[in-house]
Amino acid sequence: MADTNIDLFDQITGLIFSKLYQKFPVAIDISSMDFIESFPDHIDRPGEFFADTVEWLIESGYVVARTKSSYAYTFEDCTLTAKTLEVLKAIPKSVGGESLGGQIASAAKDGATAKLKELVGEALSKGYGLALSTAMNWSN
Repeated sequence: MADTNIDLFDQITGLIFSKLYQKFPVAIDISSMDFIESFPDHIDRPGEFFADTVEWLIESGYVVARTKSSYAYTFEDCTLTAKTLEVLKAIPKSVGGESLGGQIASAAKDGATAKLKELVGEALSKGYGLALSTAMNWSN
């Protein structure tokens, strides 16, 4: 069965988080070409899917791209935001030992896409919770 867009989004997000987490705090360029082999054949425009994924991550406060690239489907000088770094450095109580970011990096390296998708779901959920908590504290 083909992956849904959400499954593919989680997979590509995990690969992006892994790459940025391993290079943090160094800002790096990310391009759809870095991840092209991860796209299934049924995706007609993987570059657009990649760009839409990164743009959502930027707009949602998970990734920063400091420079506008003149190349299509490329984002320059990217790093994780403080919120994302905090989430990825967290060590889940159920697992112990390795941080969420370390687990994402390991799953990406090992090609464990199901685990990668699961971990990204957890990271995005924790990031949303952190943002909500911050907003609630700020408004009070």
